[in-house]
Amino acid sequence: MITPILLFINSCFIMKRLQLLLFTLLLTGTVSAQKTSVQKEEGDGYVKITKVVPRWNNKHDLRLGVGSYSLAASLFFDGFGYEEMNHDLKQNIISNTTRRTPERFWGTYSFSYTYHPRRWFQFGGTVSYGFATQSRRDLQTDEVVVNMNRHAVGVMPTFRFIYMYREKVQLYSAITGGLVFGTGISLPWLDATLIGCSFGKNIFGFAEIGAGVCGWGRVGIGYRFDAKKK
Repeated sequence: MITPILLFINSCFIMKRLQLLLFTLLLTGTVSAQKTSVQKEEGDGYVKITKVVPRWNNKHDLRLGVGSYSLAASLFFDGFGYEEMNHDLKQNIISNTTRRTPERFWGTYSFSYTYHPRRWFQFGGTVSYGFATQSRRDLQTDEVVVNMNRHAVGVMPTFRFIYMYREKVQLYSAITGGLVFGTGISLPWLDATLIGCSFGKNIFGFAEIGAGVCGWGRVGIGYRFDAKKK
C-alpha cells in the first residue's frame, strides 16, 4: 500500500520538475529582447524562477561606416550623366579628340547618431558622403581635358529597430530617408538596412546588408554611452 503512494508522490514531483523546465525554456525563448539570463534559487522545497534584466544605460549611439557600390549609387556617380550635362565635353567626344579614363569609386562614408528611448527602438540622423573620380584626357598629349569627379552628400533621419538584444550582440533593421545632393542632381531618397549585426559592448563593430546610396554592404565601428552616467 505504501509503495503506490510513494510512486504517486514521486511522479508528482517529477511532473513539477518537468513543468518548471518547460516554463524556463519558454521564458528563455520568448523574451529574448528583454532578458539576458534566468536564475534558479532553491530552498524550503521549492524552486523560484527569477528573470534578470540587465542595466540599460547606453542611450546614445555614434557610428562611422563605409559602404560598397550599389545600383542606387550609380545614379549619382555614373560618368555618362556628367558628359550629357557638359556641352563642350560632348563636342570633344564627337570629334574623337579625347578618351575617358576608367571610373574609380572610393566608397560611401557615413556618420550617424541615434538616441534610444526604448531598448528596441532608436532614432536620430545620418550624414553620408561618397565620391568617384574620372577624367577625359587628350588622345595625343594625354593631358587632362576635364575632371569628371562626382560627389554625393546625403542628410537623412534614421530609424532603427532592434529585434534581438544582447549585452554584446544586437540584430536590427533600419530605414533612413531624406535628401541626397549629387553633382548636377539632387533627389529625395530612402535607404534601408535589411539586416544588421553589431558586436561589442561600449565600443563595437557592425556589419550590414542594405539597399540605397550607402551601398549593398556596409561595415564600421561605433561607440555607445550614457550622458547621465557618472
